[in-house]
Amino acid sequence: MFRNSRVSAFALLALPFSLSPAFAQTSALPETVISANQVPQPADRVGASVTVLKGDELRAQGVETVADALRTVPGVHVQTSGSKGSITQIRIRGGDANHVLVQIDGVPTNRLDAGDFDFADFLVDDIDRIEVIRGPQSGIYGGNAHTGVISIYTKSGRGLKKPELTIRTEGGTQRSHWLSGTLAHHTGAFYSALSFQHRETDGFSISPLGNEKDGHRAFIFNGKAGIDISEHLNIEGVLRHVNRKAQLDPENNIPLPDGYGVDTFEQTNARLNATLNSFGGNLVQRFGIFSTDLNYSNYNALFGPPPFTNAGQTRGGDYKASIQYSTGAISNTSTFVVDYIDERFQTSFGDDAQRNRFGTAYEHIFDLPTGTSISGALRKDFNDKFADYVTWRLAVSQRLFPGTRLHSAVGKGVTLPNFNEMFSTSPSFIPNPNLQPESSIGWDIGVEQTLWNGLFVFDATYFSSRFEDRIARVAVIGGISAANIAGISPRQGVELTGKLNPWSWLTLEATYTYTDAETPAGIEEVRRPKNAASFTATYRASDNKTRASVIVTHNGKMRDEFFPPPFFATTSTILGSYTLVNAIVTYQVNPSTQFYVRGENLLNEKYEEVYSYRSPGASAYIGLRMRLGELNPTFQ
Repeated sequence: MFRNSRVSAFALLALPFSLSPAFAQTSALPETVISANQVPQPADRVGASVTVLKGDELRAQGVETVADALRTVPGVHVQTSGSKGSITQIRIRGGDANHVLVQIDGVPTNRLDAGDFDFADFLVDDIDRIEVIRGPQSGIYGGNAHTGVISIYTKSGRGLKKPELTIRTEGGTQRSHWLSGTLAHHTGAFYSALSFQHRETDGFSISPLGNEKDGHRAFIFNGKAGIDISEHLNIEGVLRHVNRKAQLDPENNIPLPDGYGVDTFEQTNARLNATLNSFGGNLVQRFGIFSTDLNYSNYNALFGPPPFTNAGQTRGGDYKASIQYSTGAISNTSTFVVDYIDERFQTSFGDDAQRNRFGTAYEHIFDLPTGTSISGALRKDFNDKFADYVTWRLAVSQRLFPGTRLHSAVGKGVTLPNFNEMFSTSPSFIPNPNLQPESSIGWDIGVEQTLWNGLFVFDATYFSSRFEDRIARVAVIGGISAANIAGISPRQGVELTGKLNPWSWLTLEATYTYTDAETPAGIEEVRRPKNAASFTATYRASDNKTRASVIVTHNGKMRDEFFPPPFFATTSTILGSYTLVNAIVTYQVNPSTQFYVRGENLLNEKYEEVYSYRSPGASAYIGLRMRLGELNPTFQ
């Protein structure tokens, strides 16, 4: 099952973003998890609920986007507003989309206007690993890490024996085509990986009442490079740029022409780290600076030219020092963190706005020889626009018997008001600069069982949280505003995961999530299905050339809201349940060339994840992958 030997988290810290991918929590866990604590930890000592996805495995299973990968993670719900390239939101354990902190190579990337992250067109081609930590993580990461954190790490090139070039091209339904490439190498002390992805499709009409096609295009560039200046000092930087454009339709209750709008999105993220490893890895210090620039514009027939625009800039820096020492038979890890973030926002509606916050944090990890790991985290954030707040998290992992592990965590989560709620004005919306952060206390407890020498792994987790000071739209004199509402919003549920390897050529994986999320008035929250499940089967031929995977995802019925004219009053509706079947068959022609055929929504399910926005029907694609240089017999 798990490795029992102690792994130095500090040696790993000296190589930021360069760890090899790992299996999900439902498999024999990876040796380390990077982002569940302030420092990487052996997976069997992590008390928080975490799932780790391998980039290579996702590509082998025919998973195209990060959003599709997250559909197979327990506790995670995905909603896309129509076709590929449309706004895609993620919710964890019944929370809102802006309750999830998203980091790409250590850069916080949530939008300033709405507070969430749009996963549209986030392809898996250059992904090394994805870590999903569920439950309140504000004690580790501060505001917006409320119901969970999604940490995404791209390829770095570290560890390659010679340069490697990977190219993928694909075409299919709706005149869709993809082209991506990655060039990576590791020579001496220097390593790097440069990648690009281009995606374009004519699309289809996402409006149930129209027939005009809503196409989109996207271009993504990612560059990461590092150098080991000495055995003690590493410098690493990363730059990511995304440019997207997507056509959209109005809701079917709004009398506007089909094909009335276009969204344009551009985002650039960057980070630079210096990591100093001292005293044989017992002291690791990291100095980092990061930035995010986002520009968004929307043209629609309702307002006409010029288009609505907003822009946000985030600048920040952090310092982290981790110390490892022993007191008798107990291994201790103490981590101190100081960070600063400055946020600036401009919009067509309202004046320019700015806010900043300064945070300090401490985490202590006790590793006992009894198979017990206890971590406690405490953090305080000082804000210039609203009251300061304190968050925390306590997590425990305990090996009960051989193959049996108990894990549990409890903490306080916080979500900051977004810039739209605090500062943006429009003909019908009045901002509220006096908003306070939302908060909750959440906890979970689960048991992980491994049987038959790791051939079967099963995990069952119960979670619960109680939200206070929820921010909601309210009617005021002159229009609509945002306010902290009174009352408790409860969430609770169960997450089940399992992985079985009955034979060397077959792997079966399954997840199930039950979520009960309500408003203070006892009404079911929107876009939180009570039942969601996934099933994945992967077949590998004995000649190691042919491979096939089938992924089935099910989403139960869920409530949604819309605002019909003439008074635009909130109106509820029920979106039906649906089941999607995706599959891929690959054939390895030679060590460097692979052909594949894949299909999505093979049953041609008709469904909506957001009211009045149709989702894609059945589609088929054919593609080619080539890898030149460092070859891997299971290359993906």
